Amino acid sequence: MKIPKKLLCSLIIASPILAAEPLNDDDLDLDALMGMDVQATSAMKRAQSAFNTASSIYVLSKEQITSSGATSIPEALKMVPGLTVRQLDNNQWAISARGVASRYSSKLLVMIDGQSLYTPKFAAVYWESLHVPLYDIERIEVIRGQGGLLWGNNANNGVINIITKNSLDTRNTYAKAITGNQINADISLRHGGDISDIGSYRGYYNTKNTAPSKKGSRIKPNDFTKQHAGGFRADFTPSDEWSILLQGDHTHTEHGQNLTGVVDASNRSQQFPTIADRRDTRLMTRVEHRLSDNANQMLQMSWLKQHGEQPYINEDFESIDVDYQMNFITGSLQVDWGLNYRFNDISFQDSIFINSDKDLEDLHQYGAMLQAQYSVIPDTLNLIVGTKIEHNDLTGWENQPLARFTYQPNSEHLAWGSISRSVRIPTLIEFNDNFRVNGQKISDVIGMQSGIAEIDQYHIATFLNGNDNVKAENYISYELGYRISKAEWSLDVSAFNTQADDVAVISLNPHVEQFIPALNFYLAGEVSQAFAALQTTSLDYDFVSVGETTTTGGDLLFSMQLMDNLSSEVGYSYTKIDYDLPNATRPTIGYDSVNRQLFTKLNYQLSEQHSIFATLRAENSSTYNTDNYTAVDLTWNWKINNNWATAVSGKNLFAGSHIEYANTRETFTVPNYIDECVTFSVSATF
Repeated sequence: MKIPKKLLCSLIIASPILAAEPLNDDDLDLDALMGMDVQATSAMKRAQSAFNTASSIYVLSKEQITSSGATSIPEALKMVPGLTVRQLDNNQWAISARGVASRYSSKLLVMIDGQSLYTPKFAAVYWESLHVPLYDIERIEVIRGQGGLLWGNNANNGVINIITKNSLDTRNTYAKAITGNQINADISLRHGGDISDIGSYRGYYNTKNTAPSKKGSRIKPNDFTKQHAGGFRADFTPSDEWSILLQGDHTHTEHGQNLTGVVDASNRSQQFPTIADRRDTRLMTRVEHRLSDNANQMLQMSWLKQHGEQPYINEDFESIDVDYQMNFITGSLQVDWGLNYRFNDISFQDSIFINSDKDLEDLHQYGAMLQAQYSVIPDTLNLIVGTKIEHNDLTGWENQPLARFTYQPNSEHLAWGSISRSVRIPTLIEFNDNFRVNGQKISDVIGMQSGIAEIDQYHIATFLNGNDNVKAENYISYELGYRISKAEWSLDVSAFNTQADDVAVISLNPHVEQFIPALNFYLAGEVSQAFAALQTTSLDYDFVSVGETTTTGGDLLFSMQLMDNLSSEVGYSYTKIDYDLPNATRPTIGYDSVNRQLFTKLNYQLSEQHSIFATLRAENSSTYNTDNYTAVDLTWNWKINNNWATAVSGKNLFAGSHIEYANTRETFTVPNYIDECVTFSVSATF
């Protein structure tokens, strides 16, 4: 379905005339739009005002998610200032903070209600199969910076925690349908109600069918999606002291994907279309108990199962997480402590693409955390110290300490600072697996021509090998921030410097002696024997922990209540990445680079029934081998009555057909051109 741009513009221009109702600015409160008055949980692992948090945090509210017209979690995350969100094609994404985003972002921890989606094989979040109904999201908390003390390993650059609504708030029937020039159909149905007088529930079903891109970078696009998802949530409050949460989801996704890889004796990477079939199941329960006015405890248990099939890549992953935490206050001291355990079961079928050295199907991870906050000057100066000690089967015991402070001279100003250490555990790809990668020509390897085309044009079999001596990467981060919150405007500024060592990089191991037989045959004039001997050789690239990086930058966000019915945000983020590498090594992904992002967001309540929500992102980066681009997302929302609503959205406007991610040396990745997208939605609540 194609919606003409003229029609979209006409609808937006005409919307003030369609209804002239009194203004409703309930959703335009400045602090609510910034998330500064929200009780966030991800930064301290307990409820705390985002304004008083000693970290660079942004809370994306349910109002913004609804108003934006976003149709997926990655689209919603494009509204978060300072977060890198780049689209590879119509179903794959590269997302990160304060670093290099990639298809497999191993330094960003993503969770749903505190349940980790991290997989140790690729360290990937499969964004294309991640389904959380956007209408059931309460907020998305995004921490830019380290979160290792509370959340453990691999939270080096940031944490994304998707918080869903209590089923008490969804006791109705809700239906929504979306279509557009890239979405054939996206249909959702949710129903909720009461469970006697002690709880509530909801269940949902969604089906989605999207079209492929119009233009590929190398081969014809194949990035369609067919998805079916269903799930439930139940909340129980048997007494004032106890609360119980139980939820589960299952998603079946079939999506097209263009891969690049070596699949024959030519030893050269080829691009080819495939269809991936993924099945993802999540179950989670949480029990919270208020012991007294000053003490609480929580036990959370979760199960995650992911199954993926496509040519040359078949995987099964299963994890069980158990987390216990207690918080208590005594005098001026607030203490948080907890225990955690994770079991991973990994099954990955060897193929011509990839094989494993060792049988590492079962991985265990366990640890403890302790955090104390002391009020040095009540309501003014707080000190926070703590550490997390955790053991994993690949690198053993790891320690992640942290020290923070907040200084609040009055209710409108707050300064904060942080020094922390975090670690990134190597993925199994880096530790245990071997990949066939694009082979190098023999003439390029030896730096000369033999004069025999068959030999000079031959590509040597080339492998990228895991290394069980690779270490955990260590990150030391220094952060400072300042916040101002006035009645009609607010400012949030932060700066950071992160130094890392033992960074995994790639080193060439040519094994020069293996070429001697081929050379001897060549010098003897026996060309056929020389070529046959050459075909037995290979080049090996190994992961080694010898790299160092320095990442510096800052984020600025200025929010304004321009009028009672008009609010806006303007942000700027800067990140500079410098590598310090030994000779004959190179980074795994990325290189010395600078990322700049200019961001603005506007919410205009035309009337009680009509509103416009717009986001502009100007991306200027030397990291992703792409041209700089500026894109606008624009949505007109019409609340027809208390039951019915509709919206028209234009996304990636004014950016033209463009590539957002071209780091094609990354495993399997073949990007497509990203085009403008127009969607139309209608929803009903009963």
